[in-house]
Amino acid sequence: MKRFFCFFAFAAILAGAVLPQTFGARFEPDPRLDAGIFGESVILPQPFARAALVASGADEAQTERHLQTLGALWEELSPQLKGAGREEEDAEKILSFMYEKFLRKYNFDQTLIDKAMDTGVYNCVSSAIIFMYFCKRADIPVCAEETPRHAFCVIFTEAGPVDVETTNPYGVNPGKKRGKDLGGGKTQWITVPAKDYAGRHKVDDRRVVAMVYNNRIVQLQKKRRNADTVGLAVDAYEVQGRSELSRNDLELCVGNAAADFSASGRDQDAIDFLKSAEERFGRCDNWTKKTQTSWRNLLLEKTNSLPYEQAAAQLDANKENLAPRDFAELKEYLYLLNSQKAAQTQDWPKAIELAQKGLEEFPQSKKLLNFKNIFTQNYAADFHNAAADLFNAGKRDEAVAKIKQGLAALPQNKILLADLQKMQER
Repeated sequence: MKRFFCFFAFAAILAGAVLPQTFGARFEPDPRLDAGIFGESVILPQPFARAALVASGADEAQTERHLQTLGALWEELSPQLKGAGREEEDAEKILSFMYEKFLRKYNFDQTLIDKAMDTGVYNCVSSAIIFMYFCKRADIPVCAEETPRHAFCVIFTEAGPVDVETTNPYGVNPGKKRGKDLGGGKTQWITVPAKDYAGRHKVDDRRVVAMVYNNRIVQLQKKRRNADTVGLAVDAYEVQGRSELSRNDLELCVGNAAADFSASGRDQDAIDFLKSAEERFGRCDNWTKKTQTSWRNLLLEKTNSLPYEQAAAQLDANKENLAPRDFAELKEYLYLLNSQKAAQTQDWPKAIELAQKGLEEFPQSKKLLNFKNIFTQNYAADFHNAAADLFNAGKRDEAVAKIKQGLAALPQNKILLADLQKMQER
């Protein structure tokens, strides 16, 4: 009779592997952000520009220097503007002025205001913010519009709203044909095509500032620096008046950072990190699920490494930290693993005992039932083989005693009952 062994593997499911990194996520907002200005949807020009520079990552000295530069540029620009009733004409002058003075090259990812002013490299967000600052100084009603991949501005005139594509020096009222005097009686006709503005929706000044944070977050995510996104998401959350949208972004950033902990084998750190986040910002279903997953991974490790009694105690003590399904799966696995360990040393009574104990808790478990049957068959095989050797050696009484010993351990076992009957007949 052959002995049967069955091996059961239970693997932790983790996020995509990442290199271990030092985590220093920040839960407190940047102290330079003036919470007093974020209660309203419209922000005055100076605090608007300051908030955008802070969002760009400029330090205090850089922020003050760029604010002074913006102020000096306004002093140069303002005498050229016509004032009330000439909003579209003045918007054209503002946009043209920006390109004459510092905007040079478009780059899809370049959202930072200080970098746009220092290098001339800009994108839709950085150019829109600077344009909005000058419009605010000129008392031109202005707002931003957002699409899934773009941002642009709208000014409000007596004739109605006018779109402004700030990524082009001729972007006021896209689609409008305008002439550029080349001198010598020559004119170049320019038309800026209207962009695809599908999904456009108006956003307030707070959201515009938050776009800078969001772009920085995306760039960090591409580099798998998820912990560094958390502080930026906190700032964006505060800037946007703790809106539902900004809360969702914050939850995502915290969750990604926690996943990095787990992916680098630091599940306890992930648990502590998420606990701190909940203490600071309140409960989040996503964080609860990730915490449960981290507990699952941590307890799976303990289940694999600790003796049965200790692992069982750890599981029971942390039942409330696990999702009910995870607790049941880990507990079933605990019985399977340790019954298999006992079987590997041919400690069949222990293997059968653990499988039976598991079946009492999980009576529907086909795996535990299969283990119990296999180990019982192997245990019976030991008695059968030993008795056969004794019987073949002419030690009939000892062989019968061995079978009876087996039946004492395995009452009503069909293999041993058949063996006893055959021996007694001979």
